[in-house]
Amino acid sequence: MEYKLTRKSQYSKKCADGKSRNFLLYFLNDVQILKQKIPYDESIDKGFDRRTAIYDDYLLNGRIYQTRTSDCWCGKTELGKTRKVSFPVSKLKLQELKVPINLKINAQ
Repeated sequence: MEYKLTRKSQYSKKCADGKSRNFLLYFLNDVQILKQKIPYDESIDKGFDRRTAIYDDYLLNGRIYQTRTSDCWCGKTELGKTRKVSFPVSKLKLQELKVPINLKINAQ
């Protein structure tokens, strides 16, 4: 079976508590498998809160792996700290989609 991992960004989404947040949504074959908040840095002025670049993301063994670089500015090469992180995905959703173990699915 062919698997397609995609991601979508939701900016300034109004939450139940009345605050606006930014989310990153991951879909596997058009089924949402993960929703995470985009990092927010309080030391940056309001309106400039989306300065973390998230790239090189893939699904492997029930986890989404990402590379994150802070302090990225559009059109400039100023890069801050880079780190590799991973987040668990619902095992139930992966079983429903019949994703095999040890299959690496890169995000498109």
